[in-house]
Amino acid sequence: MAELNSAQAALVAAGSKIKHCDHGKAEFVVITTPATFAELAIDDTIASGQIIPKGSRILSVWKGHGTGTASSTLDIGLRKRDGTVVDADGLSALTTLTTATTIDLSVGTGALVAAGKDYVTADDVEVYCTVKGAVLAANQDVRITVEYVGP
Repeated sequence: MAELNSAQAALVAAGSKIKHCDHGKAEFVVITTPATFAELAIDDTIASGQIIPKGSRILSVWKGHGTGTASSTLDIGLRKRDGTVVDADGLSALTTLTTATTIDLSVGTGALVAAGKDYVTADDVEVYCTVKGAVLAANQDVRITVEYVGP
C-alpha cells in the first residue's frame, strides 16, 4: 500500500524542523456582539480588537447566531493592525445570518481557507466582520470563533 509523505513529514525526513504553525497548541479568537447595540447598516464593520500573530496558521472558523434580518449576511476577513485590509472576506464570504444556527465555516467560501487552502498570516492581523446583504438587526446574538496555531 502506497503512502504519501505530507510536507511536514518530508521536513522531518530531511532533518529539518517543522514550522511552529504546523505543530503546536491551538488558540482562538472569539468575537461576540455586545448585549445591546443599534442596528448595523450594510458595510458597517465589527472589530474583534484581538491580534493573531504573524506566522500563525488559520485552522478553522465557526459561526453561531440568533435569527436575523432577511437577506442579512456577513463577510469575515483579516486586516493589519493599522487597518489595512488583507482580505475582507478571506475567512468567509456572505455567510447568512437569517436563521439561528451554529456552523463550521472552515469549508466555506473564504478565499484564504476554502477548498483545502493553507493560510499562514504574513502580518499581525485582526479578524473583523463586515455586514452585507441587509442590516444586522439590533441586539442580534452573533459569535465568530477563529482557531489558529501561533508561531
